[in-house]
Amino acid sequence: MPTPTGFPSHTPTITLTPSATKTPTITPTFTATFTPAPTLTPSATPKPAKADIKRAVIISFDGMRPDAIEQAPMPNLMELMAGSAYAPLTARTIDYPATSPSHASMLTGYCMEDHGVIYNKFFMYMGYAKGTDVFQLAHEAGLRTVMVVSKDKMRQMAEPETTDVFEVAYGEPAIQKAVLPQIEQDFGLMFVHFAGPDNRGHKYDWMSGEYLKVLREGDAVLGEMIKTLKAEGMFDTTFFLVSADHGGHGGNHIGTTIEDYRIPWIAYGPGVVPQILDLQIYTFDTAATVAYALGLPIQPDWDGIPVYKIFGEDQLRIHEKYPCKT
Repeated sequence: MPTPTGFPSHTPTITLTPSATKTPTITPTFTATFTPAPTLTPSATPKPAKADIKRAVIISFDGMRPDAIEQAPMPNLMELMAGSAYAPLTARTIDYPATSPSHASMLTGYCMEDHGVIYNKFFMYMGYAKGTDVFQLAHEAGLRTVMVVSKDKMRQMAEPETTDVFEVAYGEPAIQKAVLPQIEQDFGLMFVHFAGPDNRGHKYDWMSGEYLKVLREGDAVLGEMIKTLKAEGMFDTTFFLVSADHGGHGGNHIGTTIEDYRIPWIAYGPGVVPQILDLQIYTFDTAATVAYALGLPIQPDWDGIPVYKIFGEDQLRIHEKYPCKT
């Protein structure tokens, strides 16, 4: 009979001793071989790197001042900030701090005189923002592109053929209803725009109770977006860039104080090194940074510069001065 695997082998030796009963005596001999078990060393889970980024979402809270985040408060955004690279004081919009021109710079990477969106309203005859914007690059690379906005004039920011989905949703509940199914279908580049802070700021004043309340409502939608990304197994491969088109004071943002120009700029995701950024950042750097995060080609004529520093890399270029004429 063969020896069962895993048991010690034994070879019996039979010795015959003369006796009255002539009963054989069996003396077993055992040979055991023991192999020590390997020592198991638990390996640390590799930290996600920039190369792990599969999608990016740009979130704009229209008219949100950086100092409103904690005052509101916005707990979901603050949780992202705890692991993010963000600029609390050194990010600003263009010299014309209005919704359409500023968002055009945010998404195209150009100054206002280059993208041509010089009015804060949109009629079809005006056409679309000029130049190669980040949505065009993403679409040409085969990424699914989505825009969910709460002002219809945001259509001017990117040409229709570069956005697979463009949906206007008025109010935070409507934005949530529109954006969550798009996350579940996956995407390559998404832009989500909350108009509430700007609307409430004009009606009730910036930093008023109503202004802060709508920021909390938008933050709740952000929380649902994060929850959905996690449920779909996509959160750890998603790059976030949260910002605004302008700030505001009193009931307007006409550019008379720094609060009108200063914007939040928060980057979170694979490879991002948590830090406070103290270099000068402009809103057109958003397009360049998102393109770099997604591995898309940086356009040589862009006024925006990728903020390489968020990934722990050398900042190859900086803004020595404001590059725009207007």
